[in-house]
Amino acid sequence: MKLDPSLQLSALGAAGLAGILFLSGCNSMTNAAGTTASKTGAAPMVVTVSDAPLGNILSAKVTISAVSVSATGGTPVSVLSQPETVELSGLGSLREPIELSSLAPGTYNSVTVTVSAAQVTYLDPTTGQPVTATATLSSPTVTVALNPALSFTTTSEVDLHLAFSLAQSFSISGTTVTFTPAISTSAAQVENENNNDREVEVTGMVVAISSTSITVQSGDSGKQFTFAIGSSTQFPNGVTLASIAQNSIVQVKGQTQTDGTLLALSITPLAAGMGSSQEDGAKGIVVTVSRDSTGNLTGFTMVPQEDFGSMMPSGMTLNVLVASSTTYGINEDAAQLGLSASMFNSAEVFPGQAVMVGGAMDSSGNLDATQINLGGENVAGVLATAPQASGSNLDFALTLPVPSFLSTYEKLVTLNAVAGPNTQYGDSFTASSFASLAANTAIQVHGYLLVDKSGNYLLYAAEIAQPETPETPEGN
Repeated sequence: MKLDPSLQLSALGAAGLAGILFLSGCNSMTNAAGTTASKTGAAPMVVTVSDAPLGNILSAKVTISAVSVSATGGTPVSVLSQPETVELSGLGSLREPIELSSLAPGTYNSVTVTVSAAQVTYLDPTTGQPVTATATLSSPTVTVALNPALSFTTTSEVDLHLAFSLAQSFSISGTTVTFTPAISTSAAQVENENNNDREVEVTGMVVAISSTSITVQSGDSGKQFTFAIGSSTQFPNGVTLASIAQNSIVQVKGQTQTDGTLLALSITPLAAGMGSSQEDGAKGIVVTVSRDSTGNLTGFTMVPQEDFGSMMPSGMTLNVLVASSTTYGINEDAAQLGLSASMFNSAEVFPGQAVMVGGAMDSSGNLDATQINLGGENVAGVLATAPQASGSNLDFALTLPVPSFLSTYEKLVTLNAVAGPNTQYGDSFTASSFASLAANTAIQVHGYLLVDKSGNYLLYAAEIAQPETPETPEGN
């Protein structure tokens, strides 16, 4: 549903990104401490990250300590103000902003990225159990070419995108894990990008909310992001802006604007909030499920990719307790694909399923769930057959890598999927180019996974992309 017209706001409202407010009127930046640095004549610049998923990795937290761009023979220009820790495995083709910087017009030919830490939770191929390890960093700094080069003369916003390949970044041999950043990069002015490439997503706790904007603290980086709320902002059925409380957990899908602001495309609350109390929660992959003698769900453990709230314990897994009063839901992104809230219930919580859960921590370190939402699944594989038209949909099947959490937990060799009219496609990829792909072509899908009473699994594709080949580091 759309926002009440009385709450309409122009997309030109100021929006904070990654904890830094860009003031478009004077091309300056204000940090959290209120210090302003003049950037007269520079363009606002958003730095985003995504990844090509690896099937047996449940969580991958990587600290990016430095990002700079360079012109040939020029001095590198830093575009990251401080180190940022990002969980990559939950992104897939989704883009998450990590910084709003500024950059003087010119031509830039290369990007240098430095990683200072990497921690991974993966499935042990022998036991099938999750294992967490700190990776040894091998060549933590990488410089790759921008191809095509970033060349601009105006001061409308610039988007620098870093796409990590987990399969080529992580090397797991026995109990030894190493990480070498394998990335592909792209950069363009926002006004020249298509709508899909301008979209970003943030999940976290509501810090502030009004009729014109919402500020969310990311459960990933801990940074605060402010989104303008406009007449086109979508909410799930039964949800209004007035029903979203401070301290509740929401998922915001937004779009970068040419002036350096963010506009909220959709806002999905995970739960209604807990009054003045801070809500706790997590987003991640279910690894075990508990049911009573009648088959009712009583709890599950999950590997958190992101967590929300100050009471969340540190550790590899989180124990979630489920009661008869626990409610279930879907986000607006899933609703746009034709899913209804009734399609996700306690029977749809299974090992390998992606979920978002909100509630309160108890004294024993368990999360008492008030609401569980269907989470977005990131699946990489190869087409088992060429996509087949079925009305306005494209039906296809993915051959899954082994090991992967779906092949391990659900014994799936292939996974049936469907792309509909509202499925989006990354970069220059389109529905027609997807339809023309042949079997054995590698793709990555971000979507929503359900299983029917007969045990048939179906992935509803929200976004489909072809994995980008990481660029060869300069000097190699």
